[in-house]
Amino acid sequence: MKKAFRIAVILILLITGTAVMVQTVFAISSPDSDPSVSNLHINRHLLMTDDILIYGDYDIPYATPPDTFADDAYIFKLIASDNTTELGAVTPFVFFDNGYNEGVFGLYFANQTTANITWGNSYTLRIAQNPASFAVPTEIDYTIPTNIYTSATTNSTNRTELAINIINAANRLEQVHTSYTLLDGSAGGTVLYSPTGETYFDGAIYGIRAMAPSLFMVQVLEYDTSYRTWTTDYSDNQTERFDATFIGASENVTATQFGTTQSIFGFIPLVICFGAVIISLMKFRRAEPGFIVCAPIIIWGFLSGWIPGALFATAFQAMGIYLSFVWFYSRG
Repeated sequence: MKKAFRIAVILILLITGTAVMVQTVFAISSPDSDPSVSNLHINRHLLMTDDILIYGDYDIPYATPPDTFADDAYIFKLIASDNTTELGAVTPFVFFDNGYNEGVFGLYFANQTTANITWGNSYTLRIAQNPASFAVPTEIDYTIPTNIYTSATTNSTNRTELAINIINAANRLEQVHTSYTLLDGSAGGTVLYSPTGETYFDGAIYGIRAMAPSLFMVQVLEYDTSYRTWTTDYSDNQTERFDATFIGASENVTATQFGTTQSIFGFIPLVICFGAVIISLMKFRRAEPGFIVCAPIIIWGFLSGWIPGALFATAFQAMGIYLSFVWFYSRG
């Protein structure tokens, strides 16, 4: 009898607990009206070629927002033309009113081909209720029109258009959520207010900081890590700058008589430099003032095409070595 009694008590507790759990799970009431989306846009080539971002405003209207967060109750799905295949999904970002009422969402795909999305086609955006949060979950479908695809084709124009659309969305949200500041206008232009605006859009649209860096006070920059091939093009251009002038003609005549132009005319700045150093030693007992005069003289000789690039570089390296010696070793 005792054993049977214990089993009965356990069964009653299990049944009661299950009933309570079921009542607790289905705790969210239906929204005040059907959820909706608006101001939809589609941009591409934002981070890489053929990526795609579908974004816009949403409204899940609740006069009294449920305690359960919206990302546990609702999900936005991109549905293929067969009205069945799910291409992607995202949940509302919990920030205003537990994620309910008006907000912004974004669906990002790194490659539209692998995501089975054809540019310019019409798709369905489905707002679905989570069966774990509703006794009778429902789904609301909205057709994505083809005219919301951007006409911009380059990375820069798509990023600019995205930034403008986000600023407009932030303006709309500020009109609704009046206790929040999302934009910061300054002399340099309008950006997202830090931290409120930056935090919200960072969470609402994954990767927005990299896709529209102009919106942020602290921006993400892509370093150019490609290999650089060093050439003598600049030096060659400087050497040949007088070729079509009377100066070039005179240099060519001199070169015919004595050798290369650079070898002959290179002596002019060098003689001036040696003279400056000698005068400095005689007057100040130091060579440094003469070196200061030499620096612009050698630069002038190089830009005039009179001093070869190798000699120019060697002279400045020698100056650097000497100054390093003076600064680090001979100061005592």
